[in-house]
Amino acid sequence: MEMQPDLLNDLDQEIYHEPASVGLRFGNYIIDIIMFYLLLIVAGFFMGNFFLTAGGLMSYIIVYFIFITYYTVMEAATGGKTIGKLITGTTAIRNDGAPFTFNDAIIRSLCRIVPFEPISAFTGNPWHDKWSNTKVIKAMR
Repeated sequence: MEMQPDLLNDLDQEIYHEPASVGLRFGNYIIDIIMFYLLLIVAGFFMGNFFLTAGGLMSYIIVYFIFITYYTVMEAATGGKTIGKLITGTTAIRNDGAPFTFNDAIIRSLCRIVPFEPISAFTGNPWHDKWSNTKVIKAMR
């Protein structure tokens, strides 16, 4: 008896994900930076004088903590989306097609704090994608 090819498996391997354009990614960045600054304002409101008296290093630690937490929680909770990606209709996925995980989200977030990392986005392949083996695509609707 001759084996029949697994057509569904072949179809899964041939799915094409349209990459998000540099313009869409820039839109994501602008929206997410606005959200980040709003979170800083809220944190500053609740932390009050602590921000003013904490000193340079502690203020940097708090700001980076909020930055990393925003991106990690958003991408982990939504399977690769932030507020910016939700608005622009894009999503982050793994290059190997496996489900997006918390580890993927935290690696992407940590890579974002590398100096000059936002400039790498203009090449079409930002460092936080390259180093975390992920990519941003137009979401399927």
